[in-house]
Amino acid sequence: PAIPMDVRLPNIMISGTPGTGKSETSRLLVDLLGDRFRHIEVGPLVAEKGLHDGKDDEFDAWLVNDDKIVDELEETVSSGGNFVDFHAVELFPERWFDLVVILRTDNSVLWDRLTKRKYSMKKIQENIEAEIMQVILQEARESYKL
Repeated sequence: PAIPMDVRLPNIMISGTPGTGKSETSRLLVDLLGDRFRHIEVGPLVAEKGLHDGKDDEFDAWLVNDDKIVDELEETVSSGGNFVDFHAVELFPERWFDLVVILRTDNSVLWDRLTKRKYSMKKIQENIEAEIMQVILQEARESYKL
């Protein structure tokens, strides 16, 4: 049965180390659940809307500006029905999300995915180490009631 139009849809954070499948999972869920849900892929939004303070050339990554990201998304998230996909969980207000999901993957799979993205060896190693140490999961536990 369809969800009544007057029901506020939940916001769900999909997070994890880069390469664990956040974007693909979010896209599949939106396809499955219908057009009342949105996929907000924060990484490309940071670049597109300038929600950063420059670039870290060593890791080829944006220096995200937490306040700019929150300001940009506040209105959209308040309406509900969002799958927010990003590797950093601690910057978002806890009140935004009804559910936080942390994706994990086998390190050999992760290695292959990051290599295909042409990440530098240093960036691959940092992300593999973050996955081994469960950094994103720990940040989520510290930032949200799980």
